[in-house]
Amino acid sequence: MLHIIYNPVAGHGRAARMRDEVEQRLAAGGAAFRFHETRSGRDARDIARSLTREAREAVDVVAMGGDGTLHEVLNGLADPAATRLGLIPCGGGNDFAAAAGIPADAAGATALLLRGEAKPTDYMVCGGVRGINLIGTGIDVDILRRYNRQKLRGSAGYALALLRALAGFRFCDFDEERGGGRIPHSAFIACAGNGQRCGGGITLCPEARIDDGLLDIVIVDGLKKRQIPRGLAKLVQKRLTDLPGTVYRRDSALRVRARAPLPIQIDGEIYEDVPFDVHVVSGELRMFRP
Repeated sequence: MLHIIYNPVAGHGRAARMRDEVEQRLAAGGAAFRFHETRSGRDARDIARSLTREAREAVDVVAMGGDGTLHEVLNGLADPAATRLGLIPCGGGNDFAAAAGIPADAAGATALLLRGEAKPTDYMVCGGVRGINLIGTGIDVDILRRYNRQKLRGSAGYALALLRALAGFRFCDFDEERGGGRIPHSAFIACAGNGQRCGGGITLCPEARIDDGLLDIVIVDGLKKRQIPRGLAKLVQKRLTDLPGTVYRRDSALRVRARAPLPIQIDGEIYEDVPFDVHVVSGELRMFRP
């Protein structure tokens, strides 16, 4: 049984427009399925928890929505190791779907579910919160905050928010714990990636892979205020790691100790009081994907 946790407002109604086709294709393929519709932001988490809390065997749970819906579903799973997770991407960005190779159309996404092949897929844990795509702080948080406050959505909305972020951005001061010591940073961006991009196509970790058991860590350090436009240009060009002073490595964890409260984004959701202490979990979660 495919339990489809469905956010009808995802993608400004795109999910609602896709539902009939998804139902028809699953029925034609002989799949047993049930839709569970969300009505508020936390419903997806609560539904996923209810479906998996007392399960005695593996449960097939499908997130039908955007990156936010997937994030909520992942955090609701009682035990990711006892779940096969699917995704029908129909949000505005679909950033993790791009990393996982999951098509953003009903035909392609349902074909993966009908095929029934679930592959090991990494996820991250940050201060007790699970993330599957990107976790970071810096100008990406500033962009997301501005995007959430404005009316213009989609790629054009992210571009506008990015430009507005130029005016009031402040570098993030923190220490990175590594090798028994502390490394100070004043960062333009600091992120740990399982996926590659956020914001509907803003690439932060271009080489990240979702099944290699490692985080792609990118910390852009040492920029001057006058160099921020150059940093944004590299961000748009998907060449962030070309900037001088950029730290790029693969590791199983990233531990940050902030000198002041540090907001972070996890899969595009902003958290104000979660410590930036990330590690990867590999080999537990299985996901329907190519």
